[in-house]
Amino acid sequence: MTSEVYSCSTLPLRVLTFLAILSFTCSFTTNSRWQCCGSSRLQQLPRTPSGLRHTILKASAISEGDRVLVIGGTGGVGQLTVGKLQARRVFDVRTTSRNKSKGEEVIADSNVEVLELDLLSEDTSALESAMEGVAGVVISVGTTAFPSARWKGGNNPKAIDEDAVKRIAAVAAKVGTMKKIVMVTSVGVDRTGEMPFLFLNLFGVLDAKKNGEQSVASAAAAGGFDYVIIRPGRLVGGPYTNIDVAKLLQVEGGAENGVSLERGDSLLGDCKRDACAEAVLQSLINEDCKNIEYSIISTDEKALTDSQWTETFRKI
Repeated sequence: MTSEVYSCSTLPLRVLTFLAILSFTCSFTTNSRWQCCGSSRLQQLPRTPSGLRHTILKASAISEGDRVLVIGGTGGVGQLTVGKLQARRVFDVRTTSRNKSKGEEVIADSNVEVLELDLLSEDTSALESAMEGVAGVVISVGTTAFPSARWKGGNNPKAIDEDAVKRIAAVAAKVGTMKKIVMVTSVGVDRTGEMPFLFLNLFGVLDAKKNGEQSVASAAAAGGFDYVIIRPGRLVGGPYTNIDVAKLLQVEGGAENGVSLERGDSLLGDCKRDACAEAVLQSLINEDCKNIEYSIISTDEKALTDSQWTETFRKI
């Protein structure tokens, strides 16, 4: 080994990217807990009976017959969210894709309306049409944290996680039927000065996501509706739609969909995409979850029932 110390400015871009991904990955232990920053503060939620009760809460913010728009519905968490909404069989679900035909192929459900939407376009007419009559919006968008082929055409974190979200929020603020926006971002948005988020944010992905969060919160206040920001840990488990270590290694996460939640940006660990999608659904339909930012990671506990989600939201 060498004792030389390299600054970020002298290392090639590919080396920086590799080191950042390696640092981010190696911060996890085999049981999906982080070891960095000297913190592992978790809130363990109660065990639940096996099986999920697919019922809609009477006091839910999004209720039977409401139209829900999932922006980013062909991504990993987005696909699962669309599926969970459809499984309830009481919502009018629509989603967006940059390419309508490819989106319909991915969703593969004729009962879900797929609309074409280019998030990079500054023309908001397609976005305005997509939001007509919508009561709930899910924002599950993003790109790679480090330069990759996904950045082609300007598809970088600032363009997607900040600028596009800002446009989405601005349009949502003018929709009279809007009840709630649920946005998926990431842990680390408030900890960019700490490892491993310092590396993860080398190209500004966490800064962009934080700015997007603020746009959503401001739009909710202006439009008179609720918002929820979900900050999952490193996303693992299929569908694998992004270029990251979880995809390369096919990291599946725990066998169950148990979760730990905490207000703010405090948790460290992996989050199964399916568990994250369930959190999106529960945040939409639960009136006790509103105007809050919370972090979430997966555990080996049993999945929560609707009533236990309600209890959890009341606690945080």
